[in-house]
Amino acid sequence: MKITVCLILFGILLIGVSTATAQTGPRIGLRAGVGTDIDLGLAYGAGGNYLLTFPQNSLELGVLLFGGSFEETSDEGIHTYKEKTDIFVFGAMANYLIGYQPDMTGTFFVVGMGLASISVEWEERSDTDVSLGPLLPGGGSMQSVDGSSAGTVFNLGVGHAFKGGFDMRLEVPVILTFSAPGEASAVVPTLIVTAGYRF
Repeated sequence: MKITVCLILFGILLIGVSTATAQTGPRIGLRAGVGTDIDLGLAYGAGGNYLLTFPQNSLELGVLLFGGSFEETSDEGIHTYKEKTDIFVFGAMANYLIGYQPDMTGTFFVVGMGLASISVEWEERSDTDVSLGPLLPGGGSMQSVDGSSAGTVFNLGVGHAFKGGFDMRLEVPVILTFSAPGEASAVVPTLIVTAGYRF
């Protein structure tokens, strides 16, 4: 419910600001990217956005689809534990593009924040510890939990704009869930390379 209200308010803000801002040039953009987290798991993202231009900078408002599969191995005494977290994010993002103009080439910086609905699937297993939960066929046990919660996405990055509406970015989206299920981490920092085109 909170996410729905936030998305509605985000849409009203987008309409209001775009009506009040005089601009020319391309406004609609699409982005996609791939990357990793600190444990070298797979991260990927895609989205659409709408650009508002100002004298030297721009504001990019849009929706984000983000997913990832992250694994971590830890040793505790005689037991080894393997954790796996699959995450899917649907959110509304606002990125402030410092030094970006759609009709100019050059380097720019990205500072962004968004609200998101975050779905998490988490599991932990051990081949030797039988106390986690259901027993595994080859020995050991596992525990798992699925859940969804609201959260935020903080984004920092640097990019380069090329002619023709194309740009590349190196971004660091940090996903923060308000109530992560089970023992899943509430903070997921990632590193992602994205490519975008503005129509």
